[in-house]
Amino acid sequence: MSINNYEWNLENEWLEKVLKETTKQLDEKREAKDRLQKEAKETQRELWNDLGSVSITNGLDQISEFVSAMDTMKNQKRSHEFNKKLEEKYEKMLLSPYFGRIDFLEKNELDAEKCYIGLSNLTDEDFDFLVYDWRAPISSMFYDYEIGQAGYECPQGVISGEITSKRQYKINNGIIEYMFDSNLSIDDEMLQELLSKSSDDKMKGIVTTIQKEQNQVIRNEDYKNLIVQGAAGSGKTSVALHRIAYLLYKHRDRITSQNIIIFSPNNIFNDYISNVLPQLGEENMYQTTFKDYMHKKIGNGFRKETPSEMMEYILDSNETLTYKDRIKNINFKTSVEFMNILKEYINHLETKERKFEDIIVRDKLIISSQEIQKLFLNDFADRPIKKRLEKIKSRILFLIEPYEEAWIKEIYEELDSSGYYIDRQEMKEESTLTVKKQLKDVYDKISRMTEFNVVNIYRNLFKYSNKFLNRLATSYDKNFINHIKTYTMENLNTRNLYYEDQVALLYLKVALGDAPATSQIKYVIIDEAQDYTPLQYEIFYQLFKSAKMTILGDINQSINPFMNVGNYNNIYNISKDDTCIINLTKSYRSTMEITKFSRKLLIENINDEYVERHGEEPNVIGFSHESHMNKKLIEEINNYKEKNYKSIGIITKTARETRDLYNLLKANNIDVVSIEKDDDSYTNGVLVIPSYLAKGLEFDVVFIHDVSNKNYNSEDERLLLYTCCTRALHVLNIYYLGEITSLLK
Repeated sequence: MSINNYEWNLENEWLEKVLKETTKQLDEKREAKDRLQKEAKETQRELWNDLGSVSITNGLDQISEFVSAMDTMKNQKRSHEFNKKLEEKYEKMLLSPYFGRIDFLEKNELDAEKCYIGLSNLTDEDFDFLVYDWRAPISSMFYDYEIGQAGYECPQGVISGEITSKRQYKINNGIIEYMFDSNLSIDDEMLQELLSKSSDDKMKGIVTTIQKEQNQVIRNEDYKNLIVQGAAGSGKTSVALHRIAYLLYKHRDRITSQNIIIFSPNNIFNDYISNVLPQLGEENMYQTTFKDYMHKKIGNGFRKETPSEMMEYILDSNETLTYKDRIKNINFKTSVEFMNILKEYINHLETKERKFEDIIVRDKLIISSQEIQKLFLNDFADRPIKKRLEKIKSRILFLIEPYEEAWIKEIYEELDSSGYYIDRQEMKEESTLTVKKQLKDVYDKISRMTEFNVVNIYRNLFKYSNKFLNRLATSYDKNFINHIKTYTMENLNTRNLYYEDQVALLYLKVALGDAPATSQIKYVIIDEAQDYTPLQYEIFYQLFKSAKMTILGDINQSINPFMNVGNYNNIYNISKDDTCIINLTKSYRSTMEITKFSRKLLIENINDEYVERHGEEPNVIGFSHESHMNKKLIEEINNYKEKNYKSIGIITKTARETRDLYNLLKANNIDVVSIEKDDDSYTNGVLVIPSYLAKGLEFDVVFIHDVSNKNYNSEDERLLLYTCCTRALHVLNIYYLGEITSLLK
């Protein structure tokens, strides 16, 4: 809907008023900052001049004054940091104070309120809102409703009324570049403009284009756990980050960024999303990966495989003699049945009698094996095993202590009466050392009985003589289980931990009390949810029992064919009550042509919507010689660079292929970067990356290198290839050598 000159003048007047108020408040904060800096310097100067060197010899009054001065300095620092955040907020608002407006006529009111919506609240000296934060309750209507009946929920209840007008703006450097009235959802012009742009080296916020279904996920607090299924390009990660910003805004009196943790697929992705929350005026939450979290908990002493190394093995080692053995191992240890076996094993460990021994000191029974057994099975039964053993050890040492002290005293008196010693301290040390030596065997016995070694506990599950595994693994024959036992023991004996074994070890550590749950974390975000196994979700729920979880993924982007969630029922069954599954049904990333092409790879038809943004049909080109394929690639890279595309992703199947192609492009004077490990940094430009590290990223132009039947020859690689295709925003090129993969036929 076009806007006349009169409306333009009114809008410019309002913008001028907002900018004037913003400038005024910015100046006040800058003055306050200068004042605080001067006060801090004065406090430090007074502290030095009045108190000098602080010492206990100068009396308690000086210590008290020093503590008081330090408290003052801490308060000044907090005030300075708060003012700095406000200053940054106003500086952003001067560039673009708002992006939307709704005129809302509340029920039983005569006049509609004009609600301008931006990144932050802005009120004048009369406390009237000039701009509402996009997370404010009233702002939800901008995303959820078209013109007509509407309402929002606030602490006072549900406020009903009617949206009489809805307008969107593009404001840059304090000037309205364009605006338009919209009777529909936030779509069309503004969304199309944003989607048609080149990608950046960091993910950006989407507050100006949040869709209704996305907004319902961002603000949903009806359930403890949300499982969000969304097709490629549906904005799952953006939604997760904006949900964090919303929670920090709504519950700012209860939670901070330190109470939120996000599990990303790799550190490349952590780097890629690191700018979003600061753009929204919030501090970044704790970002980690399951691998990093797990390796920290497991500790050193073993060679630990990474997820990238696991994927490289799966994709590049299928012709080796040990490949089938490894895949059997992965399939078994990522199954729901193995998870249940581990649960039964833990129950077995917690309830079976252990080999405790009598503790005797100088022919005196301190505590019997039966009494220790009772402590383990009864008195301390409410604790996990590690905590029980620690408690038992403390109890035994407590009981020994009086006997030990009496023995030390006895030897001390003998030394004193011998006449060989004069120094009392020397006699005390000598008598203590003598008793400690005499009790060494007793202490060693106590340590052996109460030792907790999770690797040995895991090892015992697979010992050849152990019938426990054979009894519980009912879906597998005896030969298969014996094979798994042998395979596991061989790897443990060489101090090699495959990734699937690390997950099992971490689960045992958590369940047995060696990696306690944390109460500090209130919200957990799990991205790329499809690539975690049921056992990993069991670990999440054990570690963060009191936290609320948002789990986001796409079953069709399960890049590891052997290690994934299977289906969301496996999560739902673990979390059970208070869990809701929400679907994001519209894709925004790729052009229609790329989206339709990519979906042909899937076995099941997807009828999810997509934005009607047109572009080139994907290019599928075959070559008879590798040199011809590489020459064409170099030509096209230069061609797209001349067209000012900012990001060009060349996706190879494996890291080995990435290295080879990177060296080739470098030798041909292409300014290129490669990513080969999951802790490399993401940068814009020409990037070569293996398939399994590209998930979650997006590029203006994507080349998928050598999609031949020789290279992609397994049905297990179908979803991996689909994930690669969906990385493209505007252009998708598929090159193959010889015969094209049957997955694309």
